[in-house]
Amino acid sequence: MGASSSSQRYSETLPPQAVELLSDNTTALYPSAAWNSYNSSDPNSDPRTTFVSIGGARIGPDGRYWLVDGGSQGVNGSTKLVGVNLTTDAVDKIFYLDNITASDSGIDDVRFSKDPEIAYLSDTAGALLVLTMTTGDGVRVLADDPSAVAWFPMIYNGTLLPGYGSSSSLSVGLDQIEVSPNGIYLYYQPCNGGLYRIKTAYLDASLTNSTLVDSMGDYAEPFSLTPSTGGSTIDGDGNIYLSDTNLLAIWKVTPEGYTTILVQDDRLVWTDLMWVTSDRKLWLPASQMRPGGNGLMADSPNNIFTYLIDAGPAAIDHV
Repeated sequence: MGASSSSQRYSETLPPQAVELLSDNTTALYPSAAWNSYNSSDPNSDPRTTFVSIGGARIGPDGRYWLVDGGSQGVNGSTKLVGVNLTTDAVDKIFYLDNITASDSGIDDVRFSKDPEIAYLSDTAGALLVLTMTTGDGVRVLADDPSAVAWFPMIYNGTLLPGYGSSSSLSVGLDQIEVSPNGIYLYYQPCNGGLYRIKTAYLDASLTNSTLVDSMGDYAEPFSLTPSTGGSTIDGDGNIYLSDTNLLAIWKVTPEGYTTILVQDDRLVWTDLMWVTSDRKLWLPASQMRPGGNGLMADSPNNIFTYLIDAGPAAIDHV
């Protein structure tokens, strides 16, 4: 991979697309067309070796490009964490997550502990996965904890987003996650807003302490009042950036929990998969998603904007 990567999806029937952004601003399927070929109506289409529902992506401490495949409920092997070797541009490691997810799980994003052998994955059903990267073993914590579930509907551009039942509104549980540059805290929130933090020492210890699995919510700390959010990232100074789906803006949350609106632009529709570069630019992929029961897909154009900030990336997060 010589440039940048993203994911895009414009149809409920076509396969998801993980793509590489080339130097001429065109895209190519990544890491291959085969990985982007899943067809739910084809019995020969293998969900274990194709992308079913791409969510987040990050470069891990091992140098791999990790893509989160949220899969499809009831399809064994479809929910997975897929690692791509950036030297060969080939998938060389996969963690299947069926054993540590619930029937209603929606695995969406990934971040990494200061311990390079541990990863955290958000579950929009209202939980967090803690995964051992050496064995693939893991636990599901914060399940249905008040800090992990959505208590009010999401808002897009002044409108409550419709849900999937009659007269319902869209509520999405634990989704955005970030790890502080020093590795001490994991920050998390439901898509509907309300940022919490928890010490990674408790999360990491839960891999070998079943009591912690059940009591993890006792260690959660309210951190900052944040809005309906499409995505997040963190910089090397510990500032968290959140996209506001209502105001079409980007918020900055300082390490002390203070918030400011960094930029507002009507083109910033459902900004997700944000990225901080070494030249201190905040990359803002405006996914154009308009989620909800009346349509999940994106409209074009699918632009990536940049915004100059005061810090580079956190070494623990990506380079």
